[in-house]
Amino acid sequence: MKVLLIIHRHQARGQELVASQLGEEFLSRGMEVRVVSLYPGDFSLPFFGTISCLNLHSSISVWNLQKWFEFSRWVADFDPDIIQANGGDTLKFLALTSFLLPKKAKRIFNNGGVMGYYLKSTFQKRLNAFFLSRMNGLVSVSDYSRSDLDKLFNPTAPHQVIPVSVIPPDQQETDNVEFTWIHIGGFTPEKNHKGLIAIFSEAVKQGIEGNLILVGKGPLKPEIERQVDRLNLEKRVRFAGALIDPWSMISNRSVLLLPSVIEGMPAVLGEALCLGVPSICYTVGGVEQLLKEFPSLIGIAPGQSRSFVTTMLHLQKNWDFHLGKSMQDKKRAQQFFSISRAADDFLNFYKKL
Repeated sequence: MKVLLIIHRHQARGQELVASQLGEEFLSRGMEVRVVSLYPGDFSLPFFGTISCLNLHSSISVWNLQKWFEFSRWVADFDPDIIQANGGDTLKFLALTSFLLPKKAKRIFNNGGVMGYYLKSTFQKRLNAFFLSRMNGLVSVSDYSRSDLDKLFNPTAPHQVIPVSVIPPDQQETDNVEFTWIHIGGFTPEKNHKGLIAIFSEAVKQGIEGNLILVGKGPLKPEIERQVDRLNLEKRVRFAGALIDPWSMISNRSVLLLPSVIEGMPAVLGEALCLGVPSICYTVGGVEQLLKEFPSLIGIAPGQSRSFVTTMLHLQKNWDFHLGKSMQDKKRAQQFFSISRAADDFLNFYKKL
């Protein structure tokens, strides 16, 4: 089987990382796999096969006829059985170019988010309904993501939930016993960095130990840097940038903080679970599904920042108890988020189309 995976950009984001890891797993099984990136980027993705880039420069260039024909020539040269769009502008681009592509290739949209959060106008919804109508199959990372998409568009194509997969990252042993509060995610509105800094500021006032590390980059980073300065948190908050292996830098007493506004099923939460790292998160989107699977996760009602702070203080005071619960979930998490399991699920889905 030949599979062509389309990603938005070379970047350290869940959709791109998961697609790259899936492609690498397919390669290890003797399949032919290529990855096409719509936009250039400087992040080294975990895929060691062929990665091509269309070098689009803005969302407007998705409508560039020349790029459509360029992509169609790549597809004709590779002759894939499956073409899978993975987040960002990839659904739009694949739908628009679908009229130029061979009928043999089945078109899949891998829905890693919550579309209803981003689509506000009637025009946007109708346009995306058209894009989805050009797909032969739909995959969502969580029950919440699937329900959201189905309610918005009532698609006719087969639609299956395949939970996000992760490759458990390396975590180096360290003698550092100071608390590390860590957040991994792009500086975008849905990740709620502004709310996170406010939460951490209040926790500092109440005597929380340790520092906050922010891993990632994005358009809102300058605003968050200014917020940190205003709150005099420069010595307590570190901006680490986009890292290939962020978990290797944390201490033995680390906690993932995830006060997102919306989530499909965050891969970073899967990584934390696979490492036995305690996590505190708002119960939004697919996070609620994970709370049912893993008792160690601590869920806070969305927007309840005071409860978030109280929970941070309680976790720090009762560290051994919470670490023990996280370690109990570790083995189950590694099975639940297995890349091998995800690859089997995708291949079985492809064969049904």
